[in-house]
Amino acid sequence: MFNTFQISKSNLINNIKQVKQNNPNSLICAMVKANAYGVGLKEVVAVIDDHVDYYGVACFFEAKALARLTDKKILILGALDIENIYSRFSYSCNSLEELEYLIRQNIAINVHLKVNTGMNRYGFDSIKDFKTAIKKIKKSKLILEGVCTHFATTDDFVAVQYSKFVAFMSTCQADRDSIIFHADNSFVNQKFNHSLSMVRIGFSLYNRHDFDFRPVAKILTHIVQTHRIKKGELVGYDYRFVAKEDMLVATIPIGYADGYDMKYIGIDLYVKGKRIKVLNICMDCTMLDISNTGLKKGDEIYILDEINSLSLYSKYVSTSEYEIMTKFSHIRAVRELID
Repeated sequence: MFNTFQISKSNLINNIKQVKQNNPNSLICAMVKANAYGVGLKEVVAVIDDHVDYYGVACFFEAKALARLTDKKILILGALDIENIYSRFSYSCNSLEELEYLIRQNIAINVHLKVNTGMNRYGFDSIKDFKTAIKKIKKSKLILEGVCTHFATTDDFVAVQYSKFVAFMSTCQADRDSIIFHADNSFVNQKFNHSLSMVRIGFSLYNRHDFDFRPVAKILTHIVQTHRIKKGELVGYDYRFVAKEDMLVATIPIGYADGYDMKYIGIDLYVKGKRIKVLNICMDCTMLDISNTGLKKGDEIYILDEINSLSLYSKYVSTSEYEIMTKFSHIRAVRELID
């Protein structure tokens, strides 16, 4: 294969340890939704399974795939899929309507009541409905396994949201020892640490340069062909690049079908200390300017590493590193665990 998606085992473990050191008495929930944020579900679970207590996913489809890889508890944090309710999974419940549906199933299901504290995406809005939900759970076969919320930012608005969450938590104080309370993602936890029952480690499991978190993914490809072209010649489709001078162009076998977005056209990458420009991107390949670099057919190029980083791409196209990473979810490459 020309393309390899390299995943660092040691950096994955390091990132979990950062959270554990900060939370010695808390459970760890590893978020592995969206194919482990694009890194690779199977490979990530193989490395971290002995180091976490829960896994978090967004939907039943992801939970079903994950269940083939682990015996650990799996929490579905997205919208309730009423057609797929199984006792194997724990379900986030966002409203009285959803709760009443779960009760009608008349089976023991682990439920996590989600509270909307300001993200305005999922969750109970009123304490009154929340209290009603707890009373209904106690009269049913459902098990109130957890209560949670989700922070919208990592700045002072965290304090606003957390104060609302505390108000909801106080309504179930009598059952506090049996309920898992969780709100902190790994980044909020490192900044504020609310010392709750569980921490959800998401993007920081895979990529951070803060608080000693380390990026875990690299994408290696190879130059598969080169062309010497003259001034005025095209490179790729639709006149997106027309040479202003004679140049040497390299082709690598990764394109937008692999998550290498056409918005990256024009970005400068750095290979062996040399600057190379992305000239054009097609579905299955990308063309680069390698003039005066000494690069040749067969040479390795990392399109993602410590230098050609998620931060480099996200700043170039003005989006989040999360979006950049998850687009690589279906890259046509061998995924390889490395030390």
